[in-house]
Amino acid sequence: MKDLFRSKYSLLFLILFIILLYVILEKAILPFVMNVVESDVFFEEETEAELLGNVRNERTDFALMHCKNSMKEEEIVPEDADFLDGKYDAWALGNRTYIIRSGVRMIDPEKGQVERKFACKIRLVENDPTDFKNWSILGIDFHGDDEEE
Repeated sequence: MKDLFRSKYSLLFLILFIILLYVILEKAILPFVMNVVESDVFFEEETEAELLGNVRNERTDFALMHCKNSMKEEEIVPEDADFLDGKYDAWALGNRTYIIRSGVRMIDPEKGQVERKFACKIRLVENDPTDFKNWSILGIDFHGDDEEE
């Protein structure tokens, strides 16, 4: 074997080896990679086209309702809190995910009635927006008493 590397044919074997690697790459590896790339393996199909950015529609109304219910269930706000439904902002992030920002009026024992802001990230996982089980709360941010607005 040692003589093979020192022989006059070693350069020829090197060139043949490089050609063999090139042929394997061109005939086997690249066609396989191209088939995978052209297939739908990595394609995430959106269920429906929706406008991105600041939106306000029936789906965002339901998202706000579910965010409010979650805040009450998790006792982030008291049961008698008054949500400012007319003043909410909603942004569609795509793939049925929304950020809802609104306010809530609560009674603070020291300050009386105060208005606080909250934001909720929520995603519709199934088709029916009216069913609470079809929504997934991804996060709630609530500006409490000690935070400035």
